[in-house]
Amino acid sequence: MKDFFKILLGNLAAQAIVVAMMLFGSVAFLFLILMSGSTKPVEISNESVLVIDLWANISDAPQTETLNEAISQAIDGSYIPNYYLLELIDAIEAAADDNKIDAIFLHGSLLPVGYGSGLGVLSEVREALEAFKATGKPVYAYVVDPTMKDFYLMSVANEIYMNPFGLISLNGLAAEGVYLGDAFKKYGIGVQATKVGKYKSAVEPFTGNKMSAADREQLTVLIDDLWDVILSDISETRGVDAANIAAKTDSQGFFIAEQAKEIGLIDRVAYFDEVITALAEKHAKDRENDTFRQIAMSDYILRHGFRAEGAPMWTSSPQIAVVYAEGEIVDGEGYPDQVGGDSLSRWIRQLRNDDEVAAIVLRVNSPGGSAVASELIQREVREARKVKPVVISMGSMAASGGYWISAYADQIFADSSTITGSIGVFGLVPNFKELANDHGITFDGVKTSTYADLFTVSRPKTPEEMALIQQFTDHLYDEFISKVSEGRDLPIENVREIAQGRVWSGEDALEIGLVDQIGGLTDAIHFAVEAADVGDDWVVTQVPEPHTLAQTISELLSQAPGAPPVVKAPKQDLITATLRRLHEEMATLRSFNDPRNVYARLPFSLEIQ
Repeated sequence: MKDFFKILLGNLAAQAIVVAMMLFGSVAFLFLILMSGSTKPVEISNESVLVIDLWANISDAPQTETLNEAISQAIDGSYIPNYYLLELIDAIEAAADDNKIDAIFLHGSLLPVGYGSGLGVLSEVREALEAFKATGKPVYAYVVDPTMKDFYLMSVANEIYMNPFGLISLNGLAAEGVYLGDAFKKYGIGVQATKVGKYKSAVEPFTGNKMSAADREQLTVLIDDLWDVILSDISETRGVDAANIAAKTDSQGFFIAEQAKEIGLIDRVAYFDEVITALAEKHAKDRENDTFRQIAMSDYILRHGFRAEGAPMWTSSPQIAVVYAEGEIVDGEGYPDQVGGDSLSRWIRQLRNDDEVAAIVLRVNSPGGSAVASELIQREVREARKVKPVVISMGSMAASGGYWISAYADQIFADSSTITGSIGVFGLVPNFKELANDHGITFDGVKTSTYADLFTVSRPKTPEEMALIQQFTDHLYDEFISKVSEGRDLPIENVREIAQGRVWSGEDALEIGLVDQIGGLTDAIHFAVEAADVGDDWVVTQVPEPHTLAQTISELLSQAPGAPPVVKAPKQDLITATLRRLHEEMATLRSFNDPRNVYARLPFSLEIQ
């Protein structure tokens, strides 16, 4: 018996020591992570080149630093860095006026995450780089295997260097959908749908196996418009005829280094070490590191970050509040990568009641989503507009529900490549009766009224039930049309003609009256400043504000469980990318939380590449 107690006490003592060591290790690990994130601003030497490493994502909204990302970075560095639009533009503008910065050097390949690194964002970064060039300071770029988006951004450079074994993929745009209708039938998942609008194709990926004629028509026009914008911008900065580029891309699609140089897409074929030598000769040499004198954009931002980050909270200057709506619009609070109807409407309401906020700029980068959530947000936009200017800045995408929340603004800005419109509504009602029955699961029950179980997923809807859902879908479509007509001051007949769920490019949207001006986020901010009549004394604040890792950890204990972790990884191979896309298509189903199963959203599987 004595031996038994000795063994028991020994085991308990060992477990206590292990637990104590784990707690100590966890605290120490968190401390190391926090310490690794707290870096001092790097000193900027005279005659430096500002290096922008594009192995990153460029988002519209500031991103919250998560513990998951910090751990990944601390262990193996396998996470994707992120710039957000305003801080990147602000840093480029600061560099243009900075006597210590002589040039900008771009290299790497974008790693888009979610709705980041879209054509709208890249267009605005290009404009900032063009303004930098206008000061007489050069922009250089080095490409190896650039995607179309990479080259579109880098084509703004004065000189483009290309690796001798590199390949430029400038082969046009394609819009491709993933169709799950046959797969759902195979596995016994039933999907019933309602819709209004000839072009409202968002239900097709879940009910069919190919693109409809109407969807093919609208997407063909859309990608042709976007391709024209890309070719025009590249032509202007590279001094190459757009028609010649288009003809070359049609004949071969991609270009090795010598071919790219021959048609004027690049200036010089060189290895990276030769580029380093060339920049060291053109500018100052860093003899200690045997390279050119430089500072990384991530370090430069610490010195010249977006002005709101350093603004004191007690400033008496009027505020221009930039509010971000990036992601799918969902009912409730939403996940970090979604636009929650409750959370965004609450932010706008708070800004409306804040006397220190002179104007609101709503940055929209969203394909839409829940119709009910979109209306909650639009209601707050309408109320805010009664007391202060509200300006919309559309990013790469502001369609369907994304347009719903925009329609009542004082002014709407869009990029030429913005995907907008899609004024239409659909209902999607899945059921799992056949799938359950195939596995021996059946459903049975009682109810008080004919339609008491209208929203059950245990059986298909009856024709009478689908008629009710279609009736509600029709009602929301009529409301959508009326709101666009009223908000944009357009005859309702005109709105019906340009609606039908059809998507438009920013350029076309300007012509038909859905937007007011072609311009970016900074243009929208300056318009808001003038509309608010605050003169030169103003500051920009952002909602939601950027969160550091320390703030994230402090909020972790009070955060509601259930939000999925953000897993980021380096550039993916073809198989991984395909599996990722299929996962994202299925994961989109989590946004199906509209209380009436009716949505104002773009096609879920639309991917322009």
